[in-house]
Formats: sequence, C-alpha cells, structure tokens
Amino acid sequence: MLWRMRLSRLFRDHHVQHEMRTHGRKNGFVTKGQEQRLARWLPKIGLMAEQTLSDCGFSSAAPIVMEIGFGNGDFLVHLAEIEPEWQLLGVEIYLPGVAKAVGRLEDAGVISRCRISQLPAQMVLGRQVAEQQLDGLYINHPDPWPKVRHHKRRLIQKDFAALLVSRLKVGGFIRLASDKPDLAEWMRDILDQTVGLRNVAGVGGFVPRGDDRPFTKFEQRGIKEGRDSQFLHYVREA
Repeated sequence: MLWRMRLSRLFRDHHVQHEMRTHGRKNGFVTKGQEQRLARWLPKIGLMAEQTLSDCGFSSAAPIVMEIGFGNGDFLVHLAEIEPEWQLLGVEIYLPGVAKAVGRLEDAGVISRCRISQLPAQMVLGRQVAEQQLDGLYINHPDPWPKVRHHKRRLIQKDFAALLVSRLKVGGFIRLASDKPDLAEWMRDILDQTVGLRNVAGVGGFVPRGDDRPFTKFEQRGIKEGRDSQFLHYVREA
C-alpha cells in the first residue's frame, strides 16, 4: 500500500516561502517519498524569498522561461523535455503540488535546469525577476474565480499585465490557456489593451491549440465536462 499523508505544520513552516495572504488550498496529501525528495531538492533548486533569479546559477546565454502555477509539474516537465536549451522557473504556492513536481522533474532527468519559487506570482515578478530577464512565460488554466465579487482575485489584471510586459525581453512571449470562456475573454481583453503586447491571432483572437501541447490535468477535466480550452499567444514588441 502507498501511504499518503498531509505535510506537517513543521515541514510547511520550514519550506513555505510566501508571506502575503493567498487564496485557495493550503495543504494536501503527499507520500513519504515525495516529502523526502522535496526536502532534498528545495535547498538546491528553490528560489528563496530573499533571492533573485540572477542568484540562482542560470546561464545568461540560455533562454529563461517561466511557468506561473505549475500545479503538479506535468507541463513544466514537458517544456524541459522538448526545449533542452531552456532554463525554467516554475512558480507554485501549493506545497504538495511542488512536492509532486519535484519528483516528476527528477525522474525525467531535467531538474538541474529548473528553479522553483513559492512566492505569489506578483512577488516573484516584482522582487525576483529583473526587467527584460524572461524570454517567455506560460500561464495555464489559472483559477477562474467565477463569482463577480471575486474577479479582483483573478491573476490577470491591468497592473499585473504591465508587470508581465516589463519582465519580458523584446520578442519574448506570453502564452495562456483556459477552459472557462469568461476567463479566457477576460484575459484576452486585458492583454489586448496592454501597451507593448501584440496578440499573435489579432485583436480579439485566439490561437489554435499547439500540436505538441500536452493535455494537462485541468484541460482534461474541462473536456470531460464539455469545455474546450482556448489559447492566447502574445509577443512583446519594442
């Protein structure tokens, strides 16, 4: 039998990095092996709250691409496998998800090219990433916060979009996905109006699903519930 347990308060207090209020899940189940691998790898690939991306040992000659909200790490592993030259920064505040991702990255043999920050995305971009330091950025199926009174919690807001642009190199990309039409349109409308970004599909448009894109857990869930995902692709212009 594979024993599953919750991460202890002591373990979470030692490893959780974010200090601002966050919404959503705070704890979940992991295996003993996942906890052990997390404890072994986070000191090596974790980007601590006081560190910046320039401190993490990445080469300045290779592209740096960031995924916000990587969940259990499936898409992060996919990127590392299909883009062997990329250095990857994964952002995730849900520690059991980080534990699962670390195991997948280690098993795939790509963990040395990855760094993980547990700060909220706003803090990662504001504190840890310098202007024009990123070559690309992925946001897959962010929380839709469907109730109108919760729309202010949605990740993509006008100020956050401007911050995203400032961290991208000229020619860098932002790629997004959502299976919730309301959220997809919300993100598109904000990003279409963000200075410095060009919608590859044209204003108001969505791009086709990429042939090499894996079906993530959230995309599969949407399909089961009768929802196809929509995809956005933006490029930073000078």
